Amino acid sequence: MSIFSERLGFVKPRDVLQVECASEDLRISIYNIVHEMLGDYGHDSMPEEVCKDLWTRRWHKPIDTFPFYSHDFYKTLYDWVVEGDWYNCYDLLEFVYGELKEIGAFEPDPMRFGYGSFYGQPQPNIGKEVHEAINEVLEAEGSGYRFLNGQVVQITNELELASLEQSLAVTDGFSAAATHVEQSLKLLSKKPEPDYLNSVKESISAAESAAICAAPGKNKTLAEAVDALQRANDLHKSLAESWKRMFGYTSDANGIRHGSSGEPVKLDFGFAKYMLVTCSAFVNYLAEEFGKDE
Repeated sequence: MSIFSERLGFVKPRDVLQVECASEDLRISIYNIVHEMLGDYGHDSMPEEVCKDLWTRRWHKPIDTFPFYSHDFYKTLYDWVVEGDWYNCYDLLEFVYGELKEIGAFEPDPMRFGYGSFYGQPQPNIGKEVHEAINEVLEAEGSGYRFLNGQVVQITNELELASLEQSLAVTDGFSAAATHVEQSLKLLSKKPEPDYLNSVKESISAAESAAICAAPGKNKTLAEAVDALQRANDLHKSLAESWKRMFGYTSDANGIRHGSSGEPVKLDFGFAKYMLVTCSAFVNYLAEEFGKDE
């Protein structure tokens, strides 16, 4: 007999926001971008210098075993990234970026970009472009980390993941809220393009569903439900108002929910994740404090 989460087909938060783990897709994507950064090396080339440092300083392999051909080196690199510890791919990003920066690979080079560069025309910020390319990959693959100033930094913590996992398992009338949280996760992890707008809408719907379930009476909106909760449970007025203000803009004419009818609403991963985690915490609080038997 299948367990509850398997029957409902829940998306696992740790698959969407990967912390202390790395899926095969994520590992291969990082391998690909590092391969693109370095390229195939020739004798005494800049890429060969970086690869030799990786071979000897990071892996502690004898220098006389360093592969003459780059495709042999990349076979070893691929195995290390895909089959090794989850953090290997992040170590690789930091090491390769640091090495390339140290040897001046990101410094402006007038000859590289044509004669116009000699006459004060702006040159590409290569370091910034590399950061953007790496972060695009990390976001697309659901990594809980981002690349900042040459270092991998964590953007998702265990408390956030625990909140999401708890909200996916709420029962006693709150199963509809759990379904909205699940759908928000699915949309956040949608490939090839995450659906941030509809992920946020589902997060808000989870909060609204939980509030209506927890509040006494027949309430139709989140604001009505919060007012009912305040009256019935003597909630502090400031707390109730903060809830309504936080979620209220989504019901405005130009809010998130109605964004498709007006100007496009520009959302990113950070905001969509923030709303998902915040709404899941709201669901958990209501389920614990005001849960009622069906």
